Amino acid sequence: MARWRPLPAELSDDTRLLVERLRGLKDRTGLTLVELAERTAYSKSAWHRYLNGDKFPPRQAVEALGREAGADAARLLVLWGAARARHDRSVQEAASPAAVAPALTVIPPAAPRRRRRATVTLLAAVCVLLGGAAFAACSLVSLRLAVRGASNSGAGRGDLCRGESCQGRLPHPSRCAQDARTESSVASGGYVVRLRYSPACSTVWAEVQAPRGRPAREVSIEAGPDERLTSHPDPEADPAPAADGEFSPMLAASTRSPEEACAVAEAKLVCTSEDGSEVTSASAP
Repeated sequence: MARWRPLPAELSDDTRLLVERLRGLKDRTGLTLVELAERTAYSKSAWHRYLNGDKFPPRQAVEALGREAGADAARLLVLWGAARARHDRSVQEAASPAAVAPALTVIPPAAPRRRRRATVTLLAAVCVLLGGAAFAACSLVSLRLAVRGASNSGAGRGDLCRGESCQGRLPHPSRCAQDARTESSVASGGYVVRLRYSPACSTVWAEVQAPRGRPAREVSIEAGPDERLTSHPDPEADPAPAADGEFSPMLAASTRSPEEACAVAEAKLVCTSEDGSEVTSASAP
């Protein structure tokens, strides 16, 4: 049986109960995290975060572990549904400025960055939890935003945010990049694509380092087929790559699907996620 570390004190009772149940199921399977990752769609590092209370587990991950352990799926999903409802309330409460202010160090406003222009496409699936055990798709929202650099957008005022309140904002003006870490990366043809994650903001985004004079055509972050944010760097407005690279808007860290960062780099689509990286031919613009 694995020797588990203590769960974070801030976990709700419902989430704590769920994670303890998942730990018990993992012990029942006798699988290591590496073996569990090989049998499911989630990486070793993702399972490590789920089973240690660092990130709320998506429904598909709970179902996958339940299948491996031979658990009662209906009861397990009821447990997950109750924990998810409480988790969502906690995220909404944490999104208020008073709640998130202690998580970040207050810094003076940065000097204005070079102006950029991007077209942002947001596809967000809004789902409703039914009976704590199922989702029903409500609507698909398509929103196009014209973002003209940090100085011109509401996201560029340096407002503190977390989770859904960060969605569509840029990571550096929102100060979410301060504690960001790279979850996965891939290099191809002089381009480096990174999946970035901010624990303080609970957001993810794509970051691309491009060769000089060869900017990425498109930079995107997605979590499943219905959640995607895309920016299109404008080489005429910003011909030289910035030191911190090109980046997509932020997406709230998913509790349902693995996140993937992608860039259309010349004739290739370069993608990276915790589950692996892939380079394929890109379609013409």
